[in-house]
Amino acid sequence: MKLIHPLLIAALSLSTLNSCIQDEPLNAECDITGVDETWLQEHRSILSTDPNIENQRVTFTLANRNIDRSAFDPKFTLTPGAHITANVDGQEVDGNGIMRDFNTPQTYTTHSQDGAWKKDYEVMFSYPPIITEEWNLGFENFELDPSHRFYEWFEMDAATGERNNIWSSGNPGYDLTRDNIGIQEYPTVAIDEGFQGKGLKLTTRATGWNLMKMPIAAGNLFIGTFNANKAAMGQTQALQATQFGLPLVTKKPLRMEGYYKYKAGEKFTNANFKVQPTLHDTADIYAVVYEIASKSEMEADPTKKFVALNGKDVLTSNRIVLIARIDKPIEFQGSIEDLEASEWIHFSEEFKPMNGKEFSLERMADNGYAIAVVMTSSREGAYFKGAVGSTLYVDEIKIINEQ
Repeated sequence: MKLIHPLLIAALSLSTLNSCIQDEPLNAECDITGVDETWLQEHRSILSTDPNIENQRVTFTLANRNIDRSAFDPKFTLTPGAHITANVDGQEVDGNGIMRDFNTPQTYTTHSQDGAWKKDYEVMFSYPPIITEEWNLGFENFELDPSHRFYEWFEMDAATGERNNIWSSGNPGYDLTRDNIGIQEYPTVAIDEGFQGKGLKLTTRATGWNLMKMPIAAGNLFIGTFNANKAAMGQTQALQATQFGLPLVTKKPLRMEGYYKYKAGEKFTNANFKVQPTLHDTADIYAVVYEIASKSEMEADPTKKFVALNGKDVLTSNRIVLIARIDKPIEFQGSIEDLEASEWIHFSEEFKPMNGKEFSLERMADNGYAIAVVMTSSREGAYFKGAVGSTLYVDEIKIINEQ
């Protein structure tokens, strides 16, 4: 069932003069909308971030790899009127707050108030990934989302063989704007011929949401989380929908390396979808390391929690300590059609200090830093400015850390 956001409905209804009042139907939605705040406060010390809630998956990331996962009882908030169940020993029982063994992911089923819809969610408690001196991010691990409409990426845990859901993209937001499109028509897709193995293709697409001043969707992939429903609520909320970064800094980053190729689309447009003939699109690839509430700070003040940077401040926040960024990607001079067969370009960018801050090994040991790695086909795509058709290929990103 395709979600059409209320703000979009309101915009379309301006053209309609007639209305009628009838009894409100029972709610046909059945989403997990959050995790009970009391439960979160009780478990804050063992979680590195708030849980990541996607269309049919909820990921709790644990603060360290020594935490026992055999007995957790997560309690969820749901769409009004909906309820949640779980299958335990062959019996369907109320799933909210029951104790389960999360050494393997567990399935929950949500049911709509009207009883006509249900949806399965995979719920997992994940250990943080192991970060090595050379942290390889090769985009080899991906699959279709549970609705089988677009790709999702993840990393594989070297020790356990489990998936680490550290990557997000704007694909779920773009999915709200289009019906019946192919997998390869989304902004962020996988390619078979990367620099080495599989690779990543990011393309700026038109959304059709011109009335809401969100006419384009830049292809992107980033370490962090994405809230598709918030992204559909106008520009201001869309900027906050992208939560950049996770507390994955266990070594001091020195530089970021990788391969790319890029070609800008022909017509740069603004948020009103008006062509700006003097402007030209460009891609962006960067990594930022920034300060977060450390373990000891959260223990001293239980109200403190992990707060990610978002689309408004990911490059401007005074919490940023280090940044590595391609200043201006080299653009392929041929046609978009020839871009795929063009040569890959290698880049290597050092992490440079920001805001007069020095990287602290003591703060790192206290889990006081987060890192975001971000790639996008339109540098100003977060503000819905760019050129439809701009295409960025990326592969073999590496974060080189201090030994």
